[in-house]
Amino acid sequence: MYNGQVINVLLKERGLRAKDLLEHLQLQSNGSITSLVKGNPTAERLEKIADFFDVPIDTLFQRAKNYGYNVIGNSNNVASITIGELKGKAQAQDRIIEEKDKRIALLEDMIALLKQQLETSKS
Repeated sequence: MYNGQVINVLLKERGLRAKDLLEHLQLQSNGSITSLVKGNPTAERLEKIADFFDVPIDTLFQRAKNYGYNVIGNSNNVASITIGELKGKAQAQDRIIEEKDKRIALLEDMIALLKQQLETSKS
């Protein structure tokens, strides 16, 4: 089930303004995010919200228990990291790497074709 309160939590955790989110969603920046928090946003809008926070869409839903831990940095700043967020980021990075490998293979094929055409044109 959609949990709009996550939006408020993410804004606060990341030091972002509601106005910035509204602008990202191309809504009136002088408005309120109440309709996003309490309403039932469309899948497209949920995707844009997740993109704004750079989190998986599942973050905006109450589905599974959220396991997390605190990390203490050198300057005694504490940040909360959830396993789900890390898994989502790892999966996204895997997809990017897979796409990059496909592009490299395609470019290598194109280079081979161009070399072949060059050889035949010299003959």
